[in-house]
Amino acid sequence: MDLKQSESLSLLDELSALPETRCGIVRIPRFRLPTYLVSHPDGIRYVLRDNAGNYRKGAFFRSIALLQGQGMLTSEGEEWQRQRRGAQPAFSQDALEQSYGAVMAEEAQGIGDCWRQAARAREPINVAAWMHRLTFRTVARTLLGIRSEDLDGLGRQLQDVGGRLRPLLATGNAGTRAPAKWFPVPLQRRFRHAISDYHSIVQRLIDERVAAGGGRAGQAPILMDMLIEDHRRRRGKARQLREQLIAFIGAGVETTAQALSWAWYLLACHVQGERRLQAELDAVLCGSVPQLADLPRLPYARMVVDEALRLFPPAAVIPRQANARDNIGGFEVRRNARLLISPYVTHRRGDLWPHADQFRPERFAPGNFAGRHRYAYLPFGAGPRSCIGRQFALAEMQLALAALARRYALRLVPGRRVVPEMTTTLGPRDGLWMTVHERG
Repeated sequence: MDLKQSESLSLLDELSALPETRCGIVRIPRFRLPTYLVSHPDGIRYVLRDNAGNYRKGAFFRSIALLQGQGMLTSEGEEWQRQRRGAQPAFSQDALEQSYGAVMAEEAQGIGDCWRQAARAREPINVAAWMHRLTFRTVARTLLGIRSEDLDGLGRQLQDVGGRLRPLLATGNAGTRAPAKWFPVPLQRRFRHAISDYHSIVQRLIDERVAAGGGRAGQAPILMDMLIEDHRRRRGKARQLREQLIAFIGAGVETTAQALSWAWYLLACHVQGERRLQAELDAVLCGSVPQLADLPRLPYARMVVDEALRLFPPAAVIPRQANARDNIGGFEVRRNARLLISPYVTHRRGDLWPHADQFRPERFAPGNFAGRHRYAYLPFGAGPRSCIGRQFALAEMQLALAALARRYALRLVPGRRVVPEMTTTLGPRDGLWMTVHERG
C-alpha cells in the first residue's frame, strides 16, 4: 500500500515537493527570510555533527521556547551541556535494566487489561490517546518518581492543558512565528493561561517531591531528584527547574506516543506485517508477558518500530540557524541563514530508500544496513544534540508493541480519515480511532 497522503501536510508537503539538488540544499519559497532545506545525508552530517558548533536552534524554536523556556531542547552552549551531563545518569543502560524496564512492561500490560472491555463491546477507542496515557504513566513513574495511584488525576490535568495548547501550537507552526507574538489578543491570553497552568502543575509536583524527601536509597536515579538537587546546589530560579522538567515531560511523552500511534496505524494498513509480528510474538513469548530481556529475541517488533519512525518521525523537522558564514558541500550559507533538516523528507528520498513511501519493516533487518548512509535515518536527531532518551524510547515502544499485539489486533474505523498534523510533533489530527479485536 502506498502511503502518500492525499490530505495536505502543509510545510512537510511543500518540503517534499522541492527539487533535489546535487548538494542536497534548496531554498524554501514560503519564507521571506532566506531559509533552506538540507535533505542529503552529507549536508545533514555536516550541520548536525561536523560543524555543529556553528548552528544554533534559532528562530523556529520560539513557539517551543514559550512553553519549555530554557530546557534541554531549547537551551544552547554551556547551559545545554550542563543540563545534558546532569541528566545522563537517568538514561543509563543500568537504570533501564534495573528499574525502568519492569515499569514499562507493567504499564503496557495495564493498557491491555483496560482494552478488554472495548474489545468485547467492539467500541471504537482513540488509540493515540491511549498511547499518550501509556507513555505519560511510564515517564511519570520512572523519571519523575510519581506513585502509580497518583497518576490518573495528574494525567487528566496535563491532558486538559495539552488539549488547550495543541491547536495553538499547530497554528503557530503553520505561521512559523511565535504564537504569543501574532495571535489575536484573546488567543494570546488563552495561550499564556495554558502555559501558566502547566507551570503550576509542575511546580506542585516539585513541591510534593521535595516535601517527601526524594527517592529511597538503592533506587535507580530519579531524574526529578537529580534536577532538584542540581537546582538547590546552584541556587537556581524556580522557573528554570520547571522548564527543565517540562522539556522532559514533553519529549518523553509526546514523541513516543506519536510513534506508537503511527506503528498501530501502519500495522492496521498492512495485515501481512501484522501477522508476521504476531507469529514472532507467539513463537517467542508463548503467551507470557514480554519483559525487557525478551526484546533481543523480537527482531521483527523492532523492525516495525524502526519503519514507523522512518515513515512518520515525530520530530519531523529539525531547525538550525547559522552563527557565521559557511560552506556546505559547495553551497554558500550566509550568517543567520535558517536551515531546516527534515527527517520526514530525508526518510522518503528515493535515492536513499527504495520504495520509500511503502511500509517495509524488512529494510531494517540486520543484513540490509550495508551501504546505507549513517545520516539517512535520524528519527532521534544526530550529532551531539541527538535525543538523550533514545534507548529509553526504543525499549518502551518495542515492549508496548509486543505486550499489546500479542493480545489484540487493531482495525481502523471506517470513515475516520487519518490525517498527519504538525504541532510540536507529527501526530494524527483528531486522534487515531480504531476497534480492538481479541486474538484467539
